[in-house]
Amino acid sequence: MSVLPEISFKDFVRNPIVALLFMCLMAIGYLYVDNRNALTTQIEGLQTEVKELREENKILNQKIIDILSALDEENQSE
Repeated sequence: MSVLPEISFKDFVRNPIVALLFMCLMAIGYLYVDNRNALTTQIEGLQTEVKELREENKILNQKIIDILSALDEENQSE
């Protein structure tokens, strides 16, 4: 089991570039996790929308087939 190194404020004062890089690394890590969670939520929402649109598309396709069949029957009877 690994133990995290102890970092104190005094270490950051002695080496401000390391402190800045550490803060940047923490910010990048936070943004990565936040972006990943946001994208997961967005994907789940879009999947449900796609399912709804597929059902609507099936209904509309069936109506188009019915209309074309009715027109074909009209043209054949004439």
